Amino acid sequence: MTVFSKLGIQSKLLALVLAVSLFTLLLTGFVSYSSSRQALMAAADAQLVGLRNSRAQAIESYFKGLKAHALTLGYQQMAVNAINSLGPAINSLNSSQITAEQAERLRNFYAKDFLPKLKKNIEGDPALATYLPISAADKYLTYHYTVANPYPKNRAQLLKAGDGSEYSELHGAVHKRFRVIAEEFGYPDLYLIDAKGNVLYSVAKKIDFGGNITDGPFAGSSLDKAFEMARQSRDPDFVGITDFENYKPGYGVPSAFVSTTVFDKDKFIGVLVLEVPSQRIDQIMNVDKRWQQVGLGESGETYLVGQDQRMRSSSRFLFQDPKGYYKALEAQGVAAKQLGLIKSAQSSILIQQVKSKGALAALAGKAGLASYNDYRGVAVLGAYAPIKLGDFDWALVAEIDQAEIFSGVHTLTRNMLITAAIMMPLITLVSGAVAKTFLTPIRRLIAGTHEIERGNSEVQIPVGSQDEFGELTQSFNAMAKALHGKEQAIQAHMQENDRLLLTILPPGAAERLKSGEQDISDSFPNVTVLYVNVDGVDSLSASLSEGHAYQLLNQLNEAFDEAAERFSVEKIRSMGSIYVAVCGLSIPRVDHAKRMVDFALAMINIIRRFNRKEGLNLGLDIGIHSGPVSAGVVGKTRFNYEVWGETMNIAKQIHESPGQNQIHVSQSVYEALQGLYSFEPVAEQGNAELPIWRVS
Repeated sequence: MTVFSKLGIQSKLLALVLAVSLFTLLLTGFVSYSSSRQALMAAADAQLVGLRNSRAQAIESYFKGLKAHALTLGYQQMAVNAINSLGPAINSLNSSQITAEQAERLRNFYAKDFLPKLKKNIEGDPALATYLPISAADKYLTYHYTVANPYPKNRAQLLKAGDGSEYSELHGAVHKRFRVIAEEFGYPDLYLIDAKGNVLYSVAKKIDFGGNITDGPFAGSSLDKAFEMARQSRDPDFVGITDFENYKPGYGVPSAFVSTTVFDKDKFIGVLVLEVPSQRIDQIMNVDKRWQQVGLGESGETYLVGQDQRMRSSSRFLFQDPKGYYKALEAQGVAAKQLGLIKSAQSSILIQQVKSKGALAALAGKAGLASYNDYRGVAVLGAYAPIKLGDFDWALVAEIDQAEIFSGVHTLTRNMLITAAIMMPLITLVSGAVAKTFLTPIRRLIAGTHEIERGNSEVQIPVGSQDEFGELTQSFNAMAKALHGKEQAIQAHMQENDRLLLTILPPGAAERLKSGEQDISDSFPNVTVLYVNVDGVDSLSASLSEGHAYQLLNQLNEAFDEAAERFSVEKIRSMGSIYVAVCGLSIPRVDHAKRMVDFALAMINIIRRFNRKEGLNLGLDIGIHSGPVSAGVVGKTRFNYEVWGETMNIAKQIHESPGQNQIHVSQSVYEALQGLYSFEPVAEQGNAELPIWRVS
């Protein structure tokens, strides 16, 4: 250590007097720097807000035009005539059979063409059996218009299959007009779907053509959602829009749909659906790649983000500098699999996550300006706002790198420093060096406190002197070290406690328990309870190895759990062959009985597909009853969340009624859902006061 480092603060303060000569120059520089920075910031703010608003107006206008066009097409007589004529023609194909050779070509198409392309764009390993067509008409149309299509790169070019069928003749007349519409307006596909969900016509002839989108692998897809919105509305003027999703029949490419109802006079006969071209969304948000001409400079961009915090338009940098874009994402910790999906799709839609301050604020319904790090980890200035297009909200974000905004300020600062270096006399330089030595420990302490404010309690500051600042630095380091140790211990305990608690209790009950509440018990006046027994589990355990039987049972329960989540049903427990669930408990729902019946129907579909896939003969005994229950946390040292009451007992009693893979409901469920489903009474099982109904 130097002699100067042993001096007291008073001696060092005397050295600061030598820096007075610098005051005027520094003050002038600071004012110039601040004024320039503020002026550039104000200009950038105004420019970004203008770009944000113009892109919002453009995207809203585009979707408004889509809705108007869909409604116009739905009103036209050619859509009515097409649905009325194509429906019976497809039904007649159910008596047709393809040859063994054609069936083999059909299977090879799915196995060697469709599935490999699908795997490139989605996560997971899709199974062949899931997508193979089932009905005779579906097989026939898929083979003649998709598999054997002489234009595999653009199947829409095929006017009719030439198979001599009535459908092909009708298709030729319909396709002449709808194909032109799709090509002229840039729609990837245009669908005609009858009231039962059968895809009667498709321009692009993907594998959804000829099938039913409400059942099988297409159920729950974005096309199914678009169809269901229109079917449930039964409004001649209805137009609905779905958000982008990975549409598996289209090889997992992100797709959104606009749907409208089709009426023959006063009769609802089907739905017309337009597929939204994601390329057009990219053109609007990337201003046809004319970034510099519209004022976005070298780094500015505008993009859309959905509620899942994933992009709905592609990043500028994916088009402008793909290698740099991938490198930036990799540096931010983006998984290699996600990068692979972006490279394969040449698009960041539904793949690139955006959790920046601007995007999250816009998704929360806020509009504004802020400085933050974008999805590349680069400091940007962003203007953001929510945008509503259908039954969903997107975030629209306009950003530009701060380095580009303040490049002029940095040049000015650099020139001023050069000038100062030339003008400063030797004594001023020496005084500056002394001042720097004096201020270094203060700056280090300030930087250390900022690090702690940001949550970095591991910060340690080098001790550069033995004066009061040295003692203060040592005290700071000791405090930070102790704080870090306590923080680590507290965080570890809290995380472990939260993790264990959420594995056995619902989030609401867990929060009440953590807040100190001792006796957690509630009564619920009206919920729906489902009690299911999986027949055949015991024989399954006897015929298979313990590990294999457990694996199959676990797969089945996972499928049930996924279905329960879709219908907002809460699983209470699953033990061996028993599966118990409740709807309307944590979140009150007026349609809890309907959701539970729909869930039970989904369970039957799951067990049937599971049996076909695994070659098993499992069955379900299902009982459903609505009524009051009590629920709460049981135990003081080991917790369980239990539901009890007469409603639970009745559901359990009902499920024992004879009939495998049948849904038995109580009188209360029957009265609540009468008219929505078909019911038939079940013969009394020794209790005339407990009428039982079967969903037929």
